[in-house]
Amino acid sequence: MTAKNIHQRLAAAMGEVTYIQKERKQGMNYTIVSHDAVTAKVRPVLLKHGIVYYPVRCEHQHNGNRAECAMTVRFVNIDEPADFFDVPTFGYGIDPQDKGPGKAMSYAVKYALLKALGLETGDDADHDSIDHTDRDPAQPDPAIIARQSIGNADTLDALAAIWRDLPPSVKSSPAVIRAKDDRKAQLAEQKEAA
Repeated sequence: MTAKNIHQRLAAAMGEVTYIQKERKQGMNYTIVSHDAVTAKVRPVLLKHGIVYYPVRCEHQHNGNRAECAMTVRFVNIDEPADFFDVPTFGYGIDPQDKGPGKAMSYAVKYALLKALGLETGDDADHDSIDHTDRDPAQPDPAIIARQSIGNADTLDALAAIWRDLPPSVKSSPAVIRAKDDRKAQLAEQKEAA
């Protein structure tokens, strides 16, 4: 029996994983294919066929609350480590705390896996109809301002007023929704303790 090279191994893995179901996460207005769902689906199949993957290069920067990373994910034949291929990828992670870089890396790895294995997710990027808008970098991000206002709300009524006055484009931001839900829970807890 002839040993398989990395491309033959990948082709065998591609034959076993064909689709990854989108899921709806709490607090999100849309469905996604998560990093964990992709990893859970492909990792066992890649290992079965003698392929490991890991990042070999990662560059990142911060732009406000958004972490941006460009990385290379290497897929290696475990029986012949010199037999590998690299997949360039990138990701963005938005977080008001310290989780942005991890989110960006997870996003990048997820897409490297999806693209290397040619996996279907139900997304059709060619038919997405999202208008690009330029934002003046000198102007503050409305989502950041909204999260700050939400964090400063000192009563549930004040929080409700802030939420009511936000524009729909800001209300649809997952980070703003999460900030509102978190502050609402904190204020409700404070009210019960009083």
